[in-house]
Order: sequence, then C-alpha cells, then structure tokens
Amino acid sequence: MINLLPTNYADSIRYGRQNTHLRGWLLGMAAAIAGLIIIFAGGWEYINMQSKTLQKNIDTTNQQLQAQKLAKVQADAKQITGDIRVINQVLGSEVRFSDLIQAIGNDMPPGTILGGISLGKVTGGLDLSVGAKDHISAAQAAVNLSDPNNKLFSKLDIVSVSCNSSASSGSSSSSTTTFNPSYPCTATFRALFSNEAKTKFLNVPKATQ
Repeated sequence: MINLLPTNYADSIRYGRQNTHLRGWLLGMAAAIAGLIIIFAGGWEYINMQSKTLQKNIDTTNQQLQAQKLAKVQADAKQITGDIRVINQVLGSEVRFSDLIQAIGNDMPPGTILGGISLGKVTGGLDLSVGAKDHISAAQAAVNLSDPNNKLFSKLDIVSVSCNSSASSGSSSSSTTTFNPSYPCTATFRALFSNEAKTKFLNVPKATQ
C-alpha cells in the first residue's frame, strides 16, 4: 500500500493518536492518584477517631480506678483512725486499771467475783466477766454495777448468764467453764462508762467522747 498523504499531515495524525493515548493514561493516573488521596484521607480520619475514642475510654477507666482506690484508701484510713483511738484508750486506761478493778470490786455483791475486764471497740465500752454462785447473785451484780449512784456505768446490759449442773439454783442452763468451782455460774455484762468514769479511769479527752 502506497501512502500518498503528505509527510507533515501523516506525522500530525500519528502524533495526534499518540497524544490521545497519552492523555488517557494521564487521566487514569490522575484518577488513581485522587482515589489514593481519598483512601489515605479516609483512613487517617478513621484512625484518628478510633485513637480519640480509645484515649477517652482509657481516661474514663483511669478516673474510675482512681476514684475506687481513693475510696478504699479513705475507708482504710478511717478504720486505722478508729483502731488508733481504741489503742489510745487502752494505753490511757492501763495507768488507772488497778483503780478501776478496785472500784468495780467494791460494787460486787456477796457470792460473786470479777473474772475479767476487756475494753470494747465502742468508745467507753467495757465487757465484764463475772463468776457467781447462782443466777440471783449474777443478777444482783448487774443491779449493783448499773446503779447510777456508783458513777461507774451509764448503761449495763446482761449478755449472758449460764451455770453448770452443780449450780445451787438448780438451773437447767447449759454447762460452761467457770472461774472457780465455788462460783459455778458465769455472767457476761456489756457496759458503757459514765462521763465521770471516763475522766477518772480512762482519761478520755472530751473530743472523743
């Protein structure tokens, strides 16, 4: 086939076709680049949102943990403060403990003995263990110790009274360990010191009463 077209015209047609193909490639590359930019921007925004959400969750969790830890520390501190107050009462009472025993002994009726004394956790509280010959003697001990004229206790409760089978009262109460065979009954009292007794025996400051 013989090409009769002028050389310049033939070159212009050939270059035009090449330019058309090149333009298509350039447009495709531009579209691909634009798509990549959109994908990268969307991915960056998604990662940024996820990062903020995660950081917010971490901050919330840390605040909750700090609040829980603070509450626990406050509870522990309150308990320690209460324990220290009780220890101070015990230490302050040891100086006059012999006087306290003597004062309680003076109010004990015949047929009873003081078996033990222990300070409770309640401010001004006291637990008494008393040996008695029978239930009547134990009850009389409670009456004597709760007498307001003694200025020892503002309140006294009988926790328990029990006698073994050899008790003279013939009670059917269950057997229990006694302080002395001569005192087969065991009574437990819980008492609160009067203000006069706190000052005299426990030396408790007014702020802790």
